[in-house]
Amino acid sequence: MFEKIKGYFLKNFEAKQIIVKNSFWIFFSRFLGSIFRAALVILSFRILGPSLQGSFYLAMNFILIFSVIPDFGLVPIFIKNLTQEKEKKKEIIANFVYSFFLLFLISFFLIILTRKFVIKDSLAQKIILILIPFIFFDTLREILYSLFRAEEKMELQALSYSLTNFLLMSFGLFVLFNYPHPLNLALAYLFSSFLGLIFTFFLLRKDLFFNYLKFIRLKEPLIILNKSWPIGIANFIFLLITYIDTLILGYFRAKSEVGIYNSVVKINEVLFILPLSLAMAIYPRLTKELNDKQRFHEALEFGFNFSLLISLPTLFGIFFFSYDLINFLYGKEYLSANLALKFLSFSIPFNFFFLILVDTLIALDRRKELIKFDLIVLLINALLNLIFVPLYGLYASSLITSFSSFLSFLFGFLLLKKYINFHLKKLNLIKPLFASFAAVFLVYFLPIHLIFKIILVVIIYFLFLYFVKDPILKEIFKFIQ
Repeated sequence: MFEKIKGYFLKNFEAKQIIVKNSFWIFFSRFLGSIFRAALVILSFRILGPSLQGSFYLAMNFILIFSVIPDFGLVPIFIKNLTQEKEKKKEIIANFVYSFFLLFLISFFLIILTRKFVIKDSLAQKIILILIPFIFFDTLREILYSLFRAEEKMELQALSYSLTNFLLMSFGLFVLFNYPHPLNLALAYLFSSFLGLIFTFFLLRKDLFFNYLKFIRLKEPLIILNKSWPIGIANFIFLLITYIDTLILGYFRAKSEVGIYNSVVKINEVLFILPLSLAMAIYPRLTKELNDKQRFHEALEFGFNFSLLISLPTLFGIFFFSYDLINFLYGKEYLSANLALKFLSFSIPFNFFFLILVDTLIALDRRKELIKFDLIVLLINALLNLIFVPLYGLYASSLITSFSSFLSFLFGFLLLKKYINFHLKKLNLIKPLFASFAAVFLVYFLPIHLIFKIILVVIIYFLFLYFVKDPILKEIFKFIQ
């Protein structure tokens, strides 16, 4: 049994198993990384307090918006080229790295030119200068992960990502306990991202150490950008939708409220690794099955059903346990964000579906058609934030975020329907929906610690699905029976 389980998570057998295996490794590493980051974030909120944390996250969210430029849609195109033109591997790597460096220079000048106009807080402006090279190292590392994903060996990506975040936690905690200041915390982020990049180079040394000048073509970035720009623009719009609420909240409300709001945003970001992991795992499979409509459709349908299996219990758990979760993670000082976290929880299933829809459209070379809808969502999001955030603060921000997630999913699904005959009624909804509600309801009133409640919910949920013979759960475990 142990050898079967080991083989299931370390070898590639067939499409659905590969999707589950790679989803597991990406989720495991992102979850482990999130635990490391959560330990750092929780202690930084407690030690630095809402005001200093408000300055830090104003700077971080500002810099993250510009982080999309060095990437600018390179990763999906990189993966697609690697999977379809393996014989040109060195040429592909050389020109994508070359393109990244040129794009980073553009983002660097934009950050320098705009930071004083957008950010009023002087401390946040100083933090931004430290975070610029952090974004360089972090984005380049994520781009290099494409080599792992193209080969569908996400276990190696998991190793690099986990180590990077362990280093971040270690350096960050050292700073917080000895030199507690946002500038020093930013330095911890910078140093850990640099070491993480070096380790990634070590894992990929056989692929990355060659004469780049021999393969670089000066006009190649223009060819790459001609394919990647729809993804890059879409990612930029997505980041604006994600972080514009914090910037508007910071403009109209106190820094302490920004800090309190970001405490629950961080919880939502941790949860975001679930759909992100699945989307990362399913995309290489979709690109490989483009010429087989049946297998392409099967992979997509499995991805949606797997999303329901994970997202529904997460939604119910966060909604009903929000008060206990905030109190456990941050303390009573942040309990005013309880309702905001409940509002944010509604975005969870829509985030799952939307990310799969996006990767499917990228595989079909139809991502550019969704951009106009992304712009509509951004406009609606910004207007609603400008109208309601001055009046209702963080509660408005959280509810608008969930509404934007729903709109993004709706537009993405309607667009996909133009090219694929896919119906939501085919999804396995009833069993995981009932199991999620039943598991949370049975545990909610028990007088036990939150951690034990979460463990019990997971056990009851999967036991219920096992006894009712849920087809998706059965599909997942068929290789280890």
